Amino acid sequence: MHQITQKLKDGQMKISDVPLPSLQKGRILVRNYYSLISAGTETSTVKAARKGYIGKAKERPQQIKQVLDTLKAQGPIQTYRAVMKKLDAYSSLGYSCTGEVINVASDIMSFQIGDLVACGGLSASHAEVVSVPANLCVKLEPDADLRQAAYNTLGAIAMQGVRQADLRLGETCTVIGLGLLGQISALLLKASGIRVIGIDIDSRMVDIAKKHCVDLALHRNDDGIEDKIYQFTDGLGCDAVIITAATDSLDPINFSGSISRKKGTIVVVGAVPTGFDRGPHYYKKELQVKMSCSYGPGRYDPLYEEKGIDYPAAYVRWTENRNMQAFQQLIYRKKIDISYLTTHTFKIDEAIDAYDMMMAKSEPFIGILIEYDTKKKVENPRIIIKASSANRQPSPVSIGFIGAGSYAQGLLLPNIPKSKEVSRKGIMTSTGISSRSVVERFGFEFCSSDEKDILQNEDINTVFIATRHDSHAQYVIDAIKEEKNVFVEKPLCIKEEELNEIAKIYNPEPGTRNPKPILMVGYNRRFSPLAQVVKEKFAAEPMAM
Repeated sequence: MHQITQKLKDGQMKISDVPLPSLQKGRILVRNYYSLISAGTETSTVKAARKGYIGKAKERPQQIKQVLDTLKAQGPIQTYRAVMKKLDAYSSLGYSCTGEVINVASDIMSFQIGDLVACGGLSASHAEVVSVPANLCVKLEPDADLRQAAYNTLGAIAMQGVRQADLRLGETCTVIGLGLLGQISALLLKASGIRVIGIDIDSRMVDIAKKHCVDLALHRNDDGIEDKIYQFTDGLGCDAVIITAATDSLDPINFSGSISRKKGTIVVVGAVPTGFDRGPHYYKKELQVKMSCSYGPGRYDPLYEEKGIDYPAAYVRWTENRNMQAFQQLIYRKKIDISYLTTHTFKIDEAIDAYDMMMAKSEPFIGILIEYDTKKKVENPRIIIKASSANRQPSPVSIGFIGAGSYAQGLLLPNIPKSKEVSRKGIMTSTGISSRSVVERFGFEFCSSDEKDILQNEDINTVFIATRHDSHAQYVIDAIKEEKNVFVEKPLCIKEEELNEIAKIYNPEPGTRNPKPILMVGYNRRFSPLAQVVKEKFAAEPMAM
């Protein structure tokens, strides 16, 4: 399948051919119809990736601290490997899409194949097929407008900001920053019976907001702007201000204080500094500043997002999923219309042109959709990166990896000998983009998201298993059945019955398998020098300690 990718090392963007993501517990596979380019967020991401190493370091001071901490704790070699893993890997772009469910994990009851859905989160990327956790998907009506539904994530972010403002019918709210988030926030406020003021430094966005979503539209540099706002609010000031701008300036937070009424609320949605001046407004007016956390409660909680554990509605009424649902219902019931926000639509194979347009600002834009070919047949072949030579002699050891995360890339893959005796065949990971990154970095022949391409491959005689602990046993069993040599990271398994099954398969009745494949568990402490000394000194005698 095709997916938009970028390398952090040099900022290179391309449409990569990668395997389909695998279907894991708690997830659904979605064939994308549309995905939304969030111009503000993605432009910032692309700009940062295209900077030099010094520029990257300035953009990410926290990550530089992590690098220095790793250097102190693990030394230069491991630090170098960790940094290059990050720089050389393909990263995905996008976090909001709509499409059709093509497969559902066995533990998911709320979706079925054929459902139309809107998805959010980092896995809802610009790819022909995405694998998304159930709590980050919402079901759509069969006749839903999928182009508007593709704004799912931004709708939830705006919804959470409006909820944080905690406004009542007839009150007044100012939205500072009239980009995508600001326009959607204003639409939600108007649908809630709130009087809306919109402010931006871009005259074009002010004019668009005036036409579609605000009651009073102002340019930040308008003469007497504060007087106009106080006049609009009958001298009271704004009940709340929602900041959806992105800037390094303190002006939005300080200006919010100047136009707020006493005991008003300022909600920070956009990326702005919050080091406001205590006087004259914040202290005297006893203003309240609230941060709005992305899509809402559940965000950044792995139990909610990855494990699918919901919060009880009686205690957490509006989770990120329920925010998404509410946004989609408003669109479907035509309480809001965001169709005017879409200024451009690009086919997936032309999507790089969209980013070039954004970076160069060659023409005005607001919302940009990527459209996918829904008639194209969905297939999951392994992706050949480096074809093996037809006349090359088979190597005694031919390796395939199942799982290639941080541990495998930091400690296992770099230590595979570069020898004619060893052949690097295939990499299988749950996401196609990661398997392709690893294959290119470590010189394997193909990548896949299907374990059968490793386990049932006659050219592979040795399998490394470096997946999550609860999956080790089944992969070991399947590999032994295929008579592959196995190196599995600890633990071998996590249940006694799994151990018994492995023992039964590995030690069959006499004469049924010859020779027996090697099964090795990667518990390296038994080979450490101190462990060897202990073993030598205490021998095999029973001990009480």
